[in-house]
Amino acid sequence: MLNSTQPTSHSESVKPRIRGRFRHLVALVAALSMIAACSQAANDSTSSATEEPSTGTTAATADDSGSETAVEDSLGSSSDAGSLVPAGADTPGVTDESITVSVIITDTSAVAAAFGWEVPNEGDREAQVQALVDHVNANGGIAGRNLDAQVHVFNAITDGPVAEEALCNAITQDDEAFAVIMTGQLQENARPCYANARTLMLDATLYPVDNVGFDELAPYYWSPFLPTYDDLVAGLGADLVSSGWFDGGTVGVIAIDSDLSERVYEQQLLPALTDAGVEVASFNTIDPTDGTSFNNDQLQAIVNFKEVGVDRVVAIGGSRLVSWFIDTSLTQNFSAQFAVSSYDAPDFNTFNYPEMMVGAAGISVLPGYDVADDQYPFPAAGPESDCVDIFVDAGLDVSDRASVRTGLIFCDAMNLLVAAGDSAVEVSAAGIGEAVWGLGDSFAAASVYGVEFEQGRYAGGDKYLRFAFDESCQCMVVGTDITDFDG
Repeated sequence: MLNSTQPTSHSESVKPRIRGRFRHLVALVAALSMIAACSQAANDSTSSATEEPSTGTTAATADDSGSETAVEDSLGSSSDAGSLVPAGADTPGVTDESITVSVIITDTSAVAAAFGWEVPNEGDREAQVQALVDHVNANGGIAGRNLDAQVHVFNAITDGPVAEEALCNAITQDDEAFAVIMTGQLQENARPCYANARTLMLDATLYPVDNVGFDELAPYYWSPFLPTYDDLVAGLGADLVSSGWFDGGTVGVIAIDSDLSERVYEQQLLPALTDAGVEVASFNTIDPTDGTSFNNDQLQAIVNFKEVGVDRVVAIGGSRLVSWFIDTSLTQNFSAQFAVSSYDAPDFNTFNYPEMMVGAAGISVLPGYDVADDQYPFPAAGPESDCVDIFVDAGLDVSDRASVRTGLIFCDAMNLLVAAGDSAVEVSAAGIGEAVWGLGDSFAAASVYGVEFEQGRYAGGDKYLRFAFDESCQCMVVGTDITDFDG
């Protein structure tokens, strides 16, 4: 995603061209969404990801001298490192010597180039994965086994159901992976494909899933560092109410036309607003099936909003709906204050549409994609510093949080597998899941504000920071108090 605090070379003459393309390339919704998961090319020196998912093996050789040594820092820390945990029946990717984990790096450089966007330098993500693998294996591996990481660079401009099924097949059939660390994949067929292959998913994509969705894919699907979409929307509504954002305003809601959006609106957002005496003056669904319906539904929503004087807009369902709606609103001379979360691409919006972000407020759950380092100091003490040290020790450039924001997610995912593997009864999706639940609130994450694992729930994101748009810096400014979604 774009770095909202550094719009230094994005000229005003470029914006109309970008906005025109933005309106007419609805087919790239999923590809655009992937920018929030991983930006830029896979590494500093090349952006040569092919049209098909490319596969490369990350070396995973253990340091014999350290194979039984307890780890002192965050990644790989364990008092039982090196003990062999038995594999579950019919569990792919696990031998007595190794455990195969596939890692998806989403390359959005071609998408950014097509639109003339600038994206932050995320460093050499393949080298970051290698550094983490080397560190894990030098300190006992996972459940007594070497970590064998298979890296797949996925070109976001080719995204679609066919491409994502091909990637899934490469990971589940060619790699025969035990687990996949996901930073992309927005198509509906992707996650069921991995679940059908009994591949454990650790998803860090800003892809909205509520408790119903997690239960449908249990025990294979986890979003361990992000909240459920239920919690996110409930937290967003409650925080906006408590901050007075709705006061004196007329509220309109736009929602992606889906069962997920309907559930979350009816069960989370509407009750929070009703309890606070906030009335929704206009509710509108947006059908993303094709460009015509998507555009027409947005235009109708704007007509409805104008009729009742809406000046506060809340979006439900992700899919960068806020960005699309802002762009369409510009053509219709409609302006309002927007509620935003990490799922609404706040950095992209502040960079491209600062004039439309005045009055915007909401909650941040993923600092590397939402706020600048001067808003949330980098590196934060504890797990973020520990992960950064691994990259620095490997000789990698770490200039700011953006340069390692995806690397921090990879670090958290591998750290979680190590921690769960140490206490698991068996190495299987269910066995690792039970071990993750056993971690409770003891797991310290590097990429987010905080996590807590609860029995029966497959998302761990537990904390957020309030943020709001500041005209003086044209950026999202965070509050000082980290808040628990449970209150």
